[in-house]
Amino acid sequence: MDSLWNSYTANIGYAISQLCIAMIMGGLYFLAPTERSTRYWALSGLLSIFGSTLSAFSISRFGYLPLIIGSTLMIAAMTAKWWGTQAFFGKKPAYVGWYFILFFFIAFSLMLLLEAGPSARTVFFSLPLAILMFLNVVEVLIARKFNLSFATSLVVIAYTLAAADFIGRSVLAVEGTVDLSPQSHDPINVFGLYFIPMWCNLLGSLGLLLMYFESIIHEKEHLATHDELTKVFNRRALVSLGRREVELAHRYKRPISIFMIDIDHFKQVNDTFGHDAGDKVLRKIAQTLDGTSRNTDMLGRYGGEEFCIICPQTTNEEAMKLADRLLEATRALRHRACDNRQITCCLGLYSWNPERDLPANWETMLHRADTALYAAKEAGRNRMMQYHVEADSVHDTPSITLPFDKKNIST
Repeated sequence: MDSLWNSYTANIGYAISQLCIAMIMGGLYFLAPTERSTRYWALSGLLSIFGSTLSAFSISRFGYLPLIIGSTLMIAAMTAKWWGTQAFFGKKPAYVGWYFILFFFIAFSLMLLLEAGPSARTVFFSLPLAILMFLNVVEVLIARKFNLSFATSLVVIAYTLAAADFIGRSVLAVEGTVDLSPQSHDPINVFGLYFIPMWCNLLGSLGLLLMYFESIIHEKEHLATHDELTKVFNRRALVSLGRREVELAHRYKRPISIFMIDIDHFKQVNDTFGHDAGDKVLRKIAQTLDGTSRNTDMLGRYGGEEFCIICPQTTNEEAMKLADRLLEATRALRHRACDNRQITCCLGLYSWNPERDLPANWETMLHRADTALYAAKEAGRNRMMQYHVEADSVHDTPSITLPFDKKNIST
């Protein structure tokens, strides 16, 4: 039992656990050097090893210097973990962390030079660690808007428990009933200073590791369904969504509208201003279409300079109003990459009416919207045209009456 609660044995176990964490995070960093978060997390593990080891040195034999450096390294380790969490969520590491480390180093050194008691030293060491652990928790909660996954829940639980442990140590230090120095073999001290932080760090690091893999999986899923340039749905995802929405429209007898959109004279943009300017135009128009569409609409890049918008439960009248907004929004753009020129779009619209039209699959509806789009091009571009189909009660297939209804909104 004595060996179990020996602070030196516990310190070795803590150091080994931190070494494992540092090796795993370091391995991830070498696999993906551009990922800054794993670099900070690996650094945190290494600093913890040296910090806990130096702090365990006997003051009577080595003086206060190992305790000062070791305690400062422990603060730096938790600061590095906080920086890694910030970097993971796309933030720049807060420079205030450097001031925090420097302030602790100076203040803790002065406390030892002034021969402050063990209780005061314990409180001054424990509270900053608790604050840094809470900062990790806050970063996760804010970034995820309290919508926690399994991985983020592990991080929040682990560092909340660790912070509570160090706050508890501060309370015990004020009461003065337990020897809380790093060299103390008191079971309460060993358990609170080494075992609980070790378990919480292992649990928290596992959560951080799972967060990292969650982000990779999410990124792969996003790349599989979204266009890399414009960030809207790609063609494969658009087709899948379109088929699903058309099936739902048929099943529940709901209207659905589909837009095909093409950028006017886009080849001239590439030929005149270069493909980089063309990419910027594509991105800007995609952002405008996405911002003008409703939350329920699904925008995707169908190919080249063509976009498609799926509008579930949208009647023809509602789609016409949306078309007006889309045209106005794209006409209002001035593209800096093209000498602030206006670049317009053509729209082709097909609205399926469950009370009037016969059922049609996704491919048929898309073809009708695409047919209307080409008619808009032939009619002079910078406009919207609509495809009309009336149901024939005799034939299984719909018959086309006046296919096109021109809607020409002049600039």
